Amino acid sequence: MTTLSLRDRFYSPSVSRALTSPSGILALGGGVAAGIMLAAIAAAAAPVTVVAAVVGGALGYGGRIALALPRTGGTSTRIDPSSVKEPWRRAVQEAQRAQSRFRDAVKSFQPGPLRDSLTAVSGQIDDAIAECWRVAKQGQIVADARTRINDREARWELQQIQQAANPGTAPNETQARTIAALQAQMATADRMDALVSRARDQLGLLNARLDESVTRAIELSVSNRLSDANTLGDDVGDIVTDLESLRMAIEDVDHADDAGGHSQTSPSS
Repeated sequence: MTTLSLRDRFYSPSVSRALTSPSGILALGGGVAAGIMLAAIAAAAAPVTVVAAVVGGALGYGGRIALALPRTGGTSTRIDPSSVKEPWRRAVQEAQRAQSRFRDAVKSFQPGPLRDSLTAVSGQIDDAIAECWRVAKQGQIVADARTRINDREARWELQQIQQAANPGTAPNETQARTIAALQAQMATADRMDALVSRARDQLGLLNARLDESVTRAIELSVSNRLSDANTLGDDVGDIVTDLESLRMAIEDVDHADDAGGHSQTSPSS
């Protein structure tokens, strides 16, 4: 994983956005307000209050910038595509190939601001690959859990209960609770199917966007436009954000694994 210097990290696109972002302005204002409040509580003189406001603002703003600094790359995530099944394995392998091609493209640039910017973007791509790997692992967990949910049996049992019920009459309490339990299993299976499908599609999109990033980096070697490098950094940052959102969505259904406990023998068709 690429190791970024403090200078590379500070001049990264994510820090540039943070400098003028609403959250950065709020952090500055919050720090100033906190400094003034502490000075007021201590009944400090006016000059001390001003100093406290400045220090508070600097701490608040500096904290927001620190959060925006890209990772140094010193603690890399161990990625082992062979430990997951298809399609997760292929998605991770393709992402790694794009990562390698981007690094090679960056090495072709002469030292200077453009290469510095692309080095920072390379760090963001490393973050995207690491997040891709987390999504793939989580997707494998959900896919494995899904295989333990026999929704075919649940649908058959639900059909039997509905056929046995007297037409025009509400099911009794036992039937109603059984129906609710079966429907919950079916809903979990459908939700997990949709989530696995979405994860596969998103990883496919990630690889297409990473390939596009490589192409744009190669183009920059000809155009030599620093502004395009900053835009590329913004786009890669969006990829990381999208992957983080996807991973969190997948993690939200981890408890659905428990629904796989329905293990009665399904009827033969």
